[in-house]
Amino acid sequence: METTKVINRRKFLQMTGAAIGVSALACCGGGVLATRTPRIDFPESSDGGTNAMHNILVTYASKAGSTGEIAEAIGQTLSEKGASVDVRPVKEVDDVSGYQAVVVGSAIRIGQWLSEATRFLEANQAVLKKVPIAYFSVCLRITEDKPEAQREAQGYNEAASAIVTSVSAKVFAGKMDYSQISLLERMMMKAMKSPEGDWRDWDAIHAWAGQLFI
Repeated sequence: METTKVINRRKFLQMTGAAIGVSALACCGGGVLATRTPRIDFPESSDGGTNAMHNILVTYASKAGSTGEIAEAIGQTLSEKGASVDVRPVKEVDDVSGYQAVVVGSAIRIGQWLSEATRFLEANQAVLKKVPIAYFSVCLRITEDKPEAQREAQGYNEAASAIVTSVSAKVFAGKMDYSQISLLERMMMKAMKSPEGDWRDWDAIHAWAGQLFI
């Protein structure tokens, strides 16, 4: 399955302007400072639950922590249903063979999943095709009240489903906190007029997690 993404002229000009600004900063010797990312503690947890025979992995790729916090909430809901749940960043997962179900989530950057999330699916697809798998994407695009923005956001999980077909897929609004991203990313977000804020709907997140793998 191949998904074609269309970037409108305004967004293209915003991204081009941001790229020019970043290049200028790098040429002035600010490259290292511009790309330095604040320290972020990505959630990891294990909960035995009441049903040790139903082991679920919730794994994610996150840039600024928002996706990790959503993964943690999903894991909490699944655990409350009785499952034994591990929540891990994809980079910390070495073996998926011991799980009866898997949830994979990723932040969205430049209209697609983070590369480490895609690599995780590709590296483990033989095993993942044998168990139920669900996907979630986290982005700000879905907060825009425009039909084309909604269509684009809903398509973010399609590339993942082309690797391993999912039983459920969801797109959640995320959070933008300039203090959690590098100066380079901050410049790009400001150039694209991306406001700070937290648009995560925790009720919707818990509700989606609650109906998984029933």
